[in-house]
Formats: sequence, C-alpha cells, structure tokens
Amino acid sequence: MNDFNSGYNFNDFRMNMNYSNMLYEAQNREKKALLKNASILGILLVVYDILIRAMGYVFYFVFVSIRTSSITVSWAKVLEYFEANKRLDSSTTFAMAYSAFVVMASFAVILFTARFVFRIKLSHIYKFRRGQAKTAAVCFTPVMLTNLFLSLVIGIITLLLSQGGITVPEADFSISEPSAKAIFFQVLYGIIVAPIVEESLYRGLAIHLLKPYGKGMAVIVSSLIFGLMHGNLSQAASGFAFGLVMGSITVVSDSVVPTIAVHMMNNTVATIPEIADACGSELIMNIYLAVAIFCILVGLLIIFANHKKIRLPEDENCVLPAAKRYQYAMLNVPMIVYWCTIAYTFITSFIMAN
Repeated sequence: MNDFNSGYNFNDFRMNMNYSNMLYEAQNREKKALLKNASILGILLVVYDILIRAMGYVFYFVFVSIRTSSITVSWAKVLEYFEANKRLDSSTTFAMAYSAFVVMASFAVILFTARFVFRIKLSHIYKFRRGQAKTAAVCFTPVMLTNLFLSLVIGIITLLLSQGGITVPEADFSISEPSAKAIFFQVLYGIIVAPIVEESLYRGLAIHLLKPYGKGMAVIVSSLIFGLMHGNLSQAASGFAFGLVMGSITVVSDSVVPTIAVHMMNNTVATIPEIADACGSELIMNIYLAVAIFCILVGLLIIFANHKKIRLPEDENCVLPAAKRYQYAMLNVPMIVYWCTIAYTFITSFIMAN
C-alpha cells in the first residue's frame, strides 16, 4: 500500500479533474456565446438578402408610378411598362439608381434591426480616432496593388476558361448610353453607397460579432462571406483576398472608418476607366494609368518595407479549438440558410452564362 501511494498523487489527479471540468465549462460557455453571435450574423445576412429582393419590387413600383404620374400597385402594369420600355434593361442610369435605392433601403432596415432588435451598439463599429486618415492613406496603395494583380490573374483564368467553352459570369460596370445622369448614379452607387454598406455589413457587423472568439477567424469568415456574396467566381476570388486585407485593417484599427475610406478610394480609381470609356476621353484614361502606376510603385514599396508585419491577426484568449470555432461560426442554422442562398445565386448565374 505504501508503495502504491508513493507512486500516485491523488491531489494531482483531483487538480487535473478540476482543470478538465473548468476547461469544459469554459468551452461550453464560449460555444454558446459564439453560436449566438454567429446566428445573429446569419439572420442579418439572410434578412438583408430577402430585403434586397423585396426592395427591388418596391423600386419598380415607385419608378413606374413616378414615370406614369400615377400610383401603380399592379405588378401587371409594371411588367407592361417595362415591356414597352425595353431599353431600360441596358440603361446604366436605371441600373445604378436601382442598386443605390435597393442597397440603401435594405441596409437602413438592417442597421435598425441590429441596433434595436439585437442591441448591437453601432458606436463600436464606427469609431473615429486620430490617425485613421493616415491609416487609410497608407493602406490604399497596397490594396489597389492587390486588386490590380488579382484582376490580371482572374482575367487570364477567365480567358483560358472561355477558350475552353466555359463562360465565367462577370459583373458589368460599363456605362452604356453615357450621360451626366449615368455618371452621377455610377458614382453615387459605386463610390459612396457600396463602400459604406459593404464595409459596415461585411467588416463592421460581421467582425464585431465574431471577433471576441478569434480575430483571425473573424477576418477569414467575414472575407469568405464578402467574396461569395458577389455571386460569381471572378469577384468571389478577388473579394475574398480584398476582404482579408480590409478585415485585418478593421481589426487593427478597431473601426470600419479607415476601410470605408480605402474602399471609396479604391472604387474611385476603378471607376475612372469606365468614365473615360464612356466619355471617349484619352486624358481621363491617361490619368487612370498614371494613378495605377503610382499605386503599383508605392504599394510595392510599402509592402516591401512592412512585409515582416503582414499577417492575419492572431486569435487570443480562446478556449475552443480553431476547427470548432470555424464550425460554430459557419455551420449554425441561419448561416447554413445563407450559404444555400449563395449557392443558388452561383448556380443560376453560371447556368445563365452558359
């Protein structure tokens, strides 16, 4: 008996049991909290997707009512109007006005829901601090360089696939039937509305809800959501990489204010060629080329000078294993519903393109 006691410490066993029980309880608490926040995110994303579709119908009714100077509540009359005005389908003014209205109206409802239903403090997302302008200015050229590189790579892949008989769906932001209105609505949606809404939703709300359970996980999951929400392969790939950069900036600055500024500048530069093409202006195109070359050179310099610091934020103070955190963040019921809507969009767009 004495020999047995000399090789066995019951106190150590009890301490290990206590530690295991405490770890289990901590993991269980973290799991429940993560599932709650991830489910809220899933609900917001699903509701936003539904609102985008619903607000589209609202826009059609409002548009036809304004154009016909009479309140229209009949969908048949709406269809009749668009049948008689088929050129609207290819009008940049109509398409951008539609996108701006639908996105702004839908996001307004999402902000209201986040604030007053789920009690999310928006001040935690839109924090104004000193140095944010400098952060945006420093990050802008590396982001532009990343986008230019990805556009080149994806363009080559798309070309190769098209030569093999496979058409990859792509978004078309060209300005048809150039006019002051077309350029105005292109700028309104592409440079103002889209950056504010996308950064607020896919970086602000998403990262705010997931960040307590892993900063790196929050950046990767939010980037995946942002990439896939575009509904086509080319934008999904570039959007994911873009999201990794912007998500990291959001986590480091603890605000979406710098990323909104970077996104606006990025879209401004990306819009210049479309305006140049619409106006037939070589001067505007030369300005774009000069800005692109500047971004490439400065971006390379910044990346080279800071390459040792470039990494995803580390996950700290998490008791759940990384695989479990990703599982709970992405595979709860509301998020599964959202992934299904994304898959449907991908499949339908690919079928229509081919």
